[in-house]
Amino acid sequence: MIRRKWFLEVGLIALLIMVTSVVCGFAEERYAVKSGDTLHDIAKAFGISVEDLKAANQLERHLIKPNQVLVIRTAVEKEKTHAVNKAAKEGDPYIVKSGDTLSGLSARTGVSVEEIKQLNHLQSHRLQIGQKLFFKNPVSSLEDEEEMGDGDQEVEVPTANGGEEPRASESLEKWTNSEERNLFVRVAKTFLGVPYRWGGATMRGIDCSAFVKKVYEIFGVALPRTAREQSCVGRPIGKDELEEGDLVFFQTQRARRTHVGIYIGNGEFVHASSWNKEVKVDHLDKPYFHQRFLRGVRVREVSSES
Repeated sequence: MIRRKWFLEVGLIALLIMVTSVVCGFAEERYAVKSGDTLHDIAKAFGISVEDLKAANQLERHLIKPNQVLVIRTAVEKEKTHAVNKAAKEGDPYIVKSGDTLSGLSARTGVSVEEIKQLNHLQSHRLQIGQKLFFKNPVSSLEDEEEMGDGDQEVEVPTANGGEEPRASESLEKWTNSEERNLFVRVAKTFLGVPYRWGGATMRGIDCSAFVKKVYEIFGVALPRTAREQSCVGRPIGKDELEEGDLVFFQTQRARRTHVGIYIGNGEFVHASSWNKEVKVDHLDKPYFHQRFLRGVRVREVSSES
């Protein structure tokens, strides 16, 4: 009777372990170390990384002994390895998962820990679940229309080096006062996090020129729909002349296409980014935007009384 009860308890424990493994999204295997085995050989045979193998078995060193039983976690680790490799190869962001470490990600991708920290502006080795990491410079790996799509991708726009220059309006409306302009910036920021959608013009999905048009509509200014047309409204200004509320335009690598955002001060602008899939704040000094800055455009003039 006692023996039967013991078998039932062991069976229940085994079943619980199996169910837990399935719920958590991984399948655990056991491997008995053979003479001559190394962690590298075992990891390679199961398609996982040495760091994952060490983590699953709480190993601090590479030393293993014959007949030692190792836990092999396969399903989640293979999926995680695929995601990491895809991010490293294509320049996509990788979403940090439970158990990830900089050293482990470095071992998988071949990118040094210091490079990962530099690419992602990390000050420490600490990672947070859900955090986005890049393993290569996204500028070199992304098509510009993916990074900065717009509702008028196929339309040519004037460039800074030649061609038609934007028309300057004969007279610009003025901000009522500085507080109105500050309110404009605050309203633009309320769109942060709104999903990006190519050709979209609602809070369920919006592209860059529609975002600019919608914010200005709230303040009684009717702008054209496309970025090209918006670049021809108002007065062209240089980067050193930018004030809150001015439009900023960037030329993409694909010739004669453009992207637009709203300058909000301190070198920052808010825009609908197809790369980040949402409305967000970026800085003009970021290499990508610094190299591709086309011009600023003032839609509403700064009042001398403001």
